[in-house]
Amino acid sequence: MNYCNPEVILMKDNFILTRCEHCGRIGLMYDQCMLSFNRVDFGGFCRYIDQLSFDGDHSPFYDGVDRIVIETYHMDIQFTLLEEEFYRLKSHLYDAQMQLQIDDLLK
Repeated sequence: MNYCNPEVILMKDNFILTRCEHCGRIGLMYDQCMLSFNRVDFGGFCRYIDQLSFDGDHSPFYDGVDRIVIETYHMDIQFTLLEEEFYRLKSHLYDAQMQLQIDDLLK
């Protein structure tokens, strides 16, 4: 996000969503993860997360803890989340989408 002027759209717990005032690029920080998207790809990511459920999509890991694997647009990069982290992310993404829609209506 070089040369961007990000405005904070949503900041909640360990989740921050920003959007550049110039190019519209969206930045997402969650715990130690940082991702960026154009608006279309962000919508796709939100739909992807929304269709997942921890109960149906989690896997047991080597340490005996169940986690869900979150795929990214890069085949070599995935994230794993515990159940609580996953549902918190899902909730924050829903809130962020609503806030983006409100901001778009106000502009």
